[in-house]
Amino acid sequence: MAMSAQTTEIIEKVKGDRKDFGIFFTPDWVVDFTIGLIEDEGLEFDNLKILEPAASGCQFLYGVKKNRRDIFTKAIRKVGVEVNREVIEHVHASDGITIVHHDYLLWDTEERYDLIIGNPPYGIPSLSDHYTIKIDNKTKEKYKKVFETWHGKYNVYGAFIEKSIKLLKDNGQLLFIVPATFMILDEFKKLRKFLSENGKTEIIYMGSEVFKPEADVTTVVLKFRKSREEKNKLKLYEHREGSLELVLKDDSWRGEIVLLSSEFSREVDRVCSFRLRDIYEVRISPRTPEIRNSPYVIKSEDRDLKGLLPILNGRNLKVGKVIYEPLTGYWIKPEHKTKLRKFFDRPHIVVGLGFRGDGQIGSAYDYRVYPWMGDVYHLLRKNTLLNANFDLTEREVVEFLNSEIIKRYVKDIFREITYHLSITQLNVLPMPTREELCKLKETLTW
Repeated sequence: MAMSAQTTEIIEKVKGDRKDFGIFFTPDWVVDFTIGLIEDEGLEFDNLKILEPAASGCQFLYGVKKNRRDIFTKAIRKVGVEVNREVIEHVHASDGITIVHHDYLLWDTEERYDLIIGNPPYGIPSLSDHYTIKIDNKTKEKYKKVFETWHGKYNVYGAFIEKSIKLLKDNGQLLFIVPATFMILDEFKKLRKFLSENGKTEIIYMGSEVFKPEADVTTVVLKFRKSREEKNKLKLYEHREGSLELVLKDDSWRGEIVLLSSEFSREVDRVCSFRLRDIYEVRISPRTPEIRNSPYVIKSEDRDLKGLLPILNGRNLKVGKVIYEPLTGYWIKPEHKTKLRKFFDRPHIVVGLGFRGDGQIGSAYDYRVYPWMGDVYHLLRKNTLLNANFDLTEREVVEFLNSEIIKRYVKDIFREITYHLSITQLNVLPMPTREELCKLKETLTW
């Protein structure tokens, strides 16, 4: 994972604050690999323009010079945009590269580019200590007004993708190495739809090792061509030992979540008639601020408050078992628990938010009907005609969710993309009938 001498020099000189800008320098082999994906088709060679957003040391522009000198020398414009003045002071730009000192997300330009390439910053923009990108609220509000894909706790790399696609010429190419989270998280549903509507999307899954030990983030290379004729086209590849394996091809993609797969997961999908969303409505527990501010909740560290129920959280949930002990310090009268959530009035399945490190989903059956808070999901069985054909009992569903089948399935389709399970991810899990479950146990190869 070697880096050029110039990049190494810049790393040392801006070491103190570069993570405040979401700066993680790219290993040279990844730069070379990304540039190797450039296609000559569609490039306007007599008017060629190349852009590197969040350029830092212009790794990708110099990578184009190293790997595609023909493109580099023919380009009439080679531009790097960088917000960090300290970084710019240490960039030895040459070969006609223009360095622009500006916040790329608010940079206004009339130019359009044939090729936009790079490694945009990633992180939630906020002044809070919980987040890495230090952006004041005024600037963040500007971002929200500018970007149509902004949604929820949006990660800035999504805004970089939107901005860059808008700066491409028709048939222009975008090549970014970015976190894989946009494939599955709800915060990126608008971005996925935006990608599908504006051209051809190719995703190359690179895994979780690219930026280690500096950063533990699972990455992909996003290869995008802006094209009305090729919109709604999607291909997903997996990078394995220098070669690419096609995992998914979809010519009518509308921005749905993008899942990896394996022979194992495909066999499970083939056998199972249902998805979890067919059988259950998934709800989440009240968050801590709601509990803390509720007039019905009592805060006490006592271990036994007569006539009150302890409010449970993720620490009370084990694989296949609920620990009915007061661990949160919050209590409520039994008759008031439905003031928090109406579904706290009947037994149901509870599911942990995390993967527990190895794909293990921690689920259990709350037969005593306690109130919950924090990162715990609740599966509420639907009363539909479709559901009538699903014959597993609640306890059998718990056993299946905790099984080695689901454990491996989760690892195969979600890999290391997220540390926590979202409602969207939970909804796509397969659900077998009793007959199908027997078939899975008989035929699956471990």
